Amino acid sequence: MFYSIDRFESELAVLIADDDCSQTAVPREYIPPDAEEGSILRYENGQYIYDAEETASRRNAVLERLKRMSNR
Repeated sequence: MFYSIDRFESELAVLIADDDCSQTAVPREYIPPDAEEGSILRYENGQYIYDAEETASRRNAVLERLKRMSNR
């Protein structure tokens, strides 16, 4: 399952699930230290793992959409 980090609130990270867009707040200590707002996390074996490749792929897709929209 994939989650994106929506925001940090004090000692919590608010995550949005890919499958149903539900929000989950988890203690910040469970989030990998190199993850930031907008990062994509995989939840496997009871832990959140920062997925740098998926994060880059999604950011590039958004940038491409914005580029196409600005060229209209």
